[in-house]
Formats: sequence, structure tokens, C-alpha cells
Amino acid sequence: MGHDTLRLQYASAVACGILAALTVHIVLAVTGYGLDTALRSGTPSDAQQMTSSLAWWAIGASGFVGGFASAAYLIAAARGREIIATIARRFLIAVVLAVCTAAGILSKTGGLGGGVDVLANLAALGLAALSAYCGARFAYLRAGGDFSGRQPAGGTEPPPQH
Repeated sequence: MGHDTLRLQYASAVACGILAALTVHIVLAVTGYGLDTALRSGTPSDAQQMTSSLAWWAIGASGFVGGFASAAYLIAAARGREIIATIARRFLIAVVLAVCTAAGILSKTGGLGGGVDVLANLAALGLAALSAYCGARFAYLRAGGDFSGRQPAGGTEPPPQH
């Protein structure tokens, strides 16, 4: 498998993790349990702070799990494990359909808007990107490959093994 193929798989896994995290962020924001809960008042209560911190962890965890699961699926598919690839493909199709349906329904409600929402959305995007990258990286390292594109220490190729 070429290095470009591995980079494409890696980028796809990170993108899937970001989308998973943003989906959780949207669902939490629409239901009133988003990152912006503590930012809505001048002196947030303990419950509002706890809600915002739980939303932070839920978004981060979903990004990590989404990136890890997508990378694990792509690794299994690339290695020719047909059974795992088929089961994972069907599961991912079902999840995408469920998420798209839920996003369509939840997008009908309006938000308050303003700087607080922009700040919360940018924080969620940054957290999603970081956690999805870490999840995909962990999956690829767990699979036994280093797909960073860096040369080994010293910049030389390892000696051929006979």
C-alpha cells in the first residue's frame, strides 16, 4: 500500500472523528447542555459549570472514539479482513443515516446567536480536531505502523534484513 493511500486513510479517520465530535456538540447545544451553558450568565452556578465540563468531555471522547473507530475500520479493510470490513461498513452506514436524520431534525430549532455561540463552536471545533487526531493516531500506532512520514533517527534508511 502506498504512502499516499495511508495519508488518505489517516485524514479520513481524523475527519470522521471531527464529524462525530461536532455531532455530539450540536446535539448537546440544541438540548441545552452545551459548552456555552456556563457562559450564559455573569456568575455561573456549580450546575452550569458541571454541565459545561461534561459537554467538554463528551465532545472530546466522541472525537477520540470516532477517529479511533474509523481508523480501525480502515486498517481492517486495508488488510483484507472482509468480515470485519463488511460488519463495520454496515454499522457506519447505519450510524451516518441516524446522525443525518437527527441533525436534520435538530437543525430546525434556533439558537440565541452571538459571541458566546461563536466561542463555544470554535472551542468545540478545536477540541474535535485534537481528539480525533489523537484517536486516529492511537489506532494506527496500535496497529503497528508509524504513518507520520518521518525518516528514522539519523535520516537514513534501516539496513535491509536478510
